[in-house]
Amino acid sequence: MILDSTFVISSSLLIACLIPLFIYRKKVFPFVYKTGSLEIFIKDLKIHMNDNHPKINFDYSIIQKTKDEKDIRIRETLIVEDIINQFYYFEYQKNTQNGISRDKLWKGYEEKSFSNPKTPNDWQERRELAWQRDKNKCNRCGTKIKLEDVFTTFAKDISKGGGYNFENIIILCSDCNKILNAKNPKNTIASLNLNDDLMKLVRG
Repeated sequence: MILDSTFVISSSLLIACLIPLFIYRKKVFPFVYKTGSLEIFIKDLKIHMNDNHPKINFDYSIIQKTKDEKDIRIRETLIVEDIINQFYYFEYQKNTQNGISRDKLWKGYEEKSFSNPKTPNDWQERRELAWQRDKNKCNRCGTKIKLEDVFTTFAKDISKGGGYNFENIIILCSDCNKILNAKNPKNTIASLNLNDDLMKLVRG
């Protein structure tokens, strides 16, 4: 078969254009192809998790398991996904909490602490004092929380006879509250603030 000269010339020109594109692909597509050292990423990741979620002991063996992945952006993403899964599946038991010293309690505290489907009218005060008792930290992961961002749960559910006494009040961050109330793990993991925080390290 004799090839048409126009076809040969066109093919040659196309190949000539593709060769430098292949050679310089790392510069042409820097947002897609990423190489280099993981050292800074790993350091930042560990600092972030230790500072923000000190109650969870994370396993970083995923770093070694992904050593054969050449594209660092993909490797970083795999590491982040593993850490987030550990955060989500961290085993947490609701336990009785510390009380508040009696000098800080008020008239009617005991009566309004009994189990009741209706939240007591002094609930905001109870919530704030429980937050202060826990040094502004999430009971599950240990992250610092602003008062306006506090979520609560109970060591013994109200529906099962638990009360509104301080020993039964547990302080949670937004992410841990989502996890404890999750119905769909995949959707919940995607919605976590931690997911956004760690992906910023990958994009860095």
